[in-house]
Amino acid sequence: MPGAEPDPRGTATRPAARERAATGPAYVVRQVTSADLPALTTLRAAWGASQGRCAGGDLGERLRRWWERQGGLRAAWLATEGERPVGMVNLAVFERMPHEGVPDARWAYLANLWVEPDRRRRGVASALVTAAVDWARAEGMERVVLNPSETSRPLYQALGFRPADDLVRLDL
Repeated sequence: MPGAEPDPRGTATRPAARERAATGPAYVVRQVTSADLPALTTLRAAWGASQGRCAGGDLGERLRRWWERQGGLRAAWLATEGERPVGMVNLAVFERMPHEGVPDARWAYLANLWVEPDRRRRGVASALVTAAVDWARAEGMERVVLNPSETSRPLYQALGFRPADDLVRLDL
């Protein structure tokens, strides 16, 4: 089904994923508010644990301070099954400095896409990214960029992302 997109309730567009969605629990994707920070903390801790990181005990407080510092320059989405958080993603917003004769422009950097391992390959990641991209379009962003892992490249490619060869970086 070319061009089809998952809806916010998680109805998948690929036949195999549709079949799983019909038999599995439904999920909901919504934009995060500060009330969702405990759910983001739960997911961030699970992500860290999956990479062998030990819990430090103050992740929730650190995440709250980080969210406050973002000052509207970041938007995030949460996928839930009932009360259980199962996935997240966020966008950092960048704005070009105004220049004479050039229209103002904003773009977003997509980051921190995470889906609980037992909920992967069910359309959750696609629905999260689609929600973030839809928001970026509605906000008038020029583009969404990201630095994908090798594992996630097929997902982003299926959602219309393409390689960008016009960036350079310096690791500090």
